[in-house]
Amino acid sequence: MLLRLSAAVVLVALLPKGCEGWKGSVGGGFNAEVDDYKHGIMRTRYRRDGKQTYEVSDVVVTEPESKATAAIPKISTDASSISLEGLKATFQSGTQQVIFEITATDHESDNIEGTFTFPSKNKLYGIPEHAMDLPLQDDRSYRLMNLDVFEYKLDDTGGIYGTMPFLQAHSTTTGLTVGILWLNSADTSVSIKTSGDSRITKWESKGGIYDVFFFPGPTPADVLRQYSYITGKMALHPLFSLGYHQCRWNYRSEDDTLEVDEGFDKHYIPYDVIWLDIEHTDGKRYFTWDAHNFPNPERMINKIASRGRKVVTISDPHIKRASGYHVHETATEKGYYVKTASGSDFEGHCWPGQSSWLDYYNSDVRDWYATLFRYDMYKGSTPDLYIWIDMNEPSVFNAPEVTMDMTAVHTHKNGNKATHRELHNMYGYYQTMAAYQGLYERSLTPPHTKTTRPFILSRSFFSGSQKYAAVWTGDNKAEWSHLDISAPMLLSMSVAGLPFVGADVGGFFGNPEEELLIRWYQFGAYYPFFRGHAHLETKRREPWLFGEETTASIRKAIVRRYQLLPYIYTQFFRAHRRGESVIMPLYFEFPKDARAADVDRQILLGPAVMVKPVVASGVRSVQYYLPSSPWYDLYTGESYNSGDLSLTAELNNLPALVRGGHIIPKRERVRRSTAAQFWDPITLVIALDKTNAAEGELYLDDSHSFEYQQGSFVHRRFQFSNGVLTNTKYVDDSPYATKVCRHPPFMTLQINSHHDNN
Repeated sequence: MLLRLSAAVVLVALLPKGCEGWKGSVGGGFNAEVDDYKHGIMRTRYRRDGKQTYEVSDVVVTEPESKATAAIPKISTDASSISLEGLKATFQSGTQQVIFEITATDHESDNIEGTFTFPSKNKLYGIPEHAMDLPLQDDRSYRLMNLDVFEYKLDDTGGIYGTMPFLQAHSTTTGLTVGILWLNSADTSVSIKTSGDSRITKWESKGGIYDVFFFPGPTPADVLRQYSYITGKMALHPLFSLGYHQCRWNYRSEDDTLEVDEGFDKHYIPYDVIWLDIEHTDGKRYFTWDAHNFPNPERMINKIASRGRKVVTISDPHIKRASGYHVHETATEKGYYVKTASGSDFEGHCWPGQSSWLDYYNSDVRDWYATLFRYDMYKGSTPDLYIWIDMNEPSVFNAPEVTMDMTAVHTHKNGNKATHRELHNMYGYYQTMAAYQGLYERSLTPPHTKTTRPFILSRSFFSGSQKYAAVWTGDNKAEWSHLDISAPMLLSMSVAGLPFVGADVGGFFGNPEEELLIRWYQFGAYYPFFRGHAHLETKRREPWLFGEETTASIRKAIVRRYQLLPYIYTQFFRAHRRGESVIMPLYFEFPKDARAADVDRQILLGPAVMVKPVVASGVRSVQYYLPSSPWYDLYTGESYNSGDLSLTAELNNLPALVRGGHIIPKRERVRRSTAAQFWDPITLVIALDKTNAAEGELYLDDSHSFEYQQGSFVHRRFQFSNGVLTNTKYVDDSPYATKVCRHPPFMTLQINSHHDNN
């Protein structure tokens, strides 16, 4: 490999493969370091000379191809190159280029600032979480700051619950895409403008170092796969978590909870999980139960589990400062709380009253927190209980911006300290990491016979959270506008590497009118995470409380979700194995279609299924843009060509489309839960392309354990051509695929083939 220096230096260096990394002074009081990774990924870090600064850790999961060893300001690989000229770095991959430049050089300030220029790019996406349209807009400054914002506003660039400092830059002319990750967990703002044929983003963070990854693509999906290669691929979640979840703040008692559970069977509505909010605890002491209203939680959970269902309870990060509460007393004794600048326990107000917050930055604290999920520690829990983490931005009611004091101090296991200002956006990330460890480790003990996959829902998130948890959009409202904005919000999170996402069906705040509730269930059935949830002060809204017509419409929507689960579970496996997404915007599949690049109310579920919500009262149609043809109605088989399409959408039906050239596996029988479906036959829906061909895949395993990692799974490829359907072993030759063991020879699969010629 030939490495050439900048024109100011006469030395030319020839380095063998394995010595590509480099580091050294670049002037201006900065040292730089560059590492190269597989797939053409490059990382550049700038540090101020002689200044000790917090650096994000525990996010990057991949080692570089080589460590920095030489002071060479240009590095090339087969796919990419990067050149440094002082405080400017130019990343090149084929015809694609990104120019990064440090624009703040005040060494007295902890703030950092830099710009990225994306030549020949006309679309930018990512940097969630904001309740806004998907394409990022010029002359706006997007804040990346995890905050508990009461009744958050729409079309607002302020920070809300989660942060992913990851952005895709796309050209609809070439169809090419690049990505960047600004690996910084401090309060950050990103402002955007256009200059000529370039988009320019300016990033400002209140702490940390300059730590930047460049992802060469060249497709949107490749950028996402490369990002997942660096920050980790989504966990393969248990199948039950893909079913419907029923939640409210709060189900009042064991009897109330069991009555709701029985109501689903009585009204023939499938569901998989019932949720208990903070009122189920003993005075907001997490890992406890209200002895009056939940006197025998183990018996309650077992009754629910006897129908193949699960229970989720909440475990927020704040710990009630109460004598006799074992979690608080141990945390105090061991010094496990976040500290003030003066060294005392940080205290604030949250749901339990006066509270303190565990310092999850410390791996010793995480290890201890993980033990709280053991059955001998969490009395009344069983293997059928899973966890929900709320308020983990963290939310502190009596503090500025309802969050932790920025001067609070976190202490690493090695003794290094960081202010909350520096790692704020990672606080919730560290708690989900610890909770995942706890659920995993509890399954290593009896009564488990297999190690089981955790399920966690988190409100706060950061880059890498996909490794541990599902995420939802927080406390939305029962308004048509919030149903409408859920599509671009979830697409933005998906584009930024969070595949398992959803929004509260029906809206958290307020009482939805019946028509809105129906329409939300119809669209929510295609969310990756599908949960109905409501505030404490709202009217009860279980699906059968509104009369038979409304109940029938909601039942139909939920049943459709369960029928599609073989297809959805396969998409989850692809996301887990390849680092892809479960839902995506149209530009992922149609990168050169300029019109598709702005479509953000239609979602693609996997590459083949497309759906769009009805978002206004009294409307009985839905308007689609179809980028190519043919498309088919998933439920009637009617075919459509590309262009604008208006489809009838009566109140009891939301159309969904399937893309020609794809095969969709389904389970048609209506069952009470995913467990009850397990042995049901598979039906294939074959949607032919213009050549009368189609293909698809199906992934199956035991639905809950890690035995798939030892080869206990079935993954089949279906191909239809010349009137013949073939079924063969799926061989994944993607360079991004995580390797798993071969299919065991004893597993067989029954297929019922259905060919619709419409």
